[in-house]
Amino acid sequence: MAEPFDLLPASELAALGIRPHEPLAFELLRRKAGHLVCRIRTGRAWRVLKSFDTPDALEPAVYALLEGCGIPTLPVHARTDRSLLLEDLEHSRAWRLAREADMGRAETGIALAGWYRSLHRAGYEALRHPETLPPGLHAWVDELTGEALTEAGLRLGLTGSPAWGAALQAIDSLRDKAQAGLQTFNYDDFARENLALSRGKTRLQAIVFDYDRFSLGAAYSDWHNVTWSLEGAAREAFAETYGPVSETERRLDAPLSNLSGLLEASRRANVPTWARPLLEEVANGALERSIQAALE
Repeated sequence: MAEPFDLLPASELAALGIRPHEPLAFELLRRKAGHLVCRIRTGRAWRVLKSFDTPDALEPAVYALLEGCGIPTLPVHARTDRSLLLEDLEHSRAWRLAREADMGRAETGIALAGWYRSLHRAGYEALRHPETLPPGLHAWVDELTGEALTEAGLRLGLTGSPAWGAALQAIDSLRDKAQAGLQTFNYDDFARENLALSRGKTRLQAIVFDYDRFSLGAAYSDWHNVTWSLEGAAREAFAETYGPVSETERRLDAPLSNLSGLLEASRRANVPTWARPLLEEVANGALERSIQAALE
């Protein structure tokens, strides 16, 4: 079985405080193009190590950005410009991974609303000085170009669909209108697997983690992303605690989030289950109607 010293340079591990002579327990959690994730134990402490192939990786920079803005993140025990040594939720005394039942609890919705409100306030402030942001951080709608969607349509069998033709014709206007609106930080990848909740008897706190898809966009995009994943009392509590959302942002998000989802689906070897309702919106006219409403 591979060891961390087989997978990463000794100099990188040393910069994280991990030295070859230390006894280690090691478990490779994920390795794919661009990065690896593993669980290690040094001494009595368990940590999760995330490392990226390039020194300009976005996620370490986003952790530094959020910490500087005062946004709660998973505790970072060491960091370089390409690696992170993070709290291990399986062994943490302060935090745990969210469970299925948490996604329907009002407490969860309240805690998440607090985290997202802080995130969006910080994003509005940070974007007053965009030159201070990490170079790789960009608006998620930037990827929605006519060229990219044309290729996605070919892969998904949408070429020739009147609705897809309308999307290709409107995408520049939709993207420009979205970028002209108020922008903030967007998490863009909310799911139970990326949610940490506090342990103990005090008021529940939430942290959303894994920032490899962190981006810029409208606050409503996050609101939509979270409420789609929550259930029942958690969804209601999130919406009430977060407060009012922009109707203009909601109208723009409807077609743009559909097109973003289909672009992502087109990059997969097989069409994922979650993309089927998006394809149905192309077929039943919902996408075309949402485009018209967004551009009114």
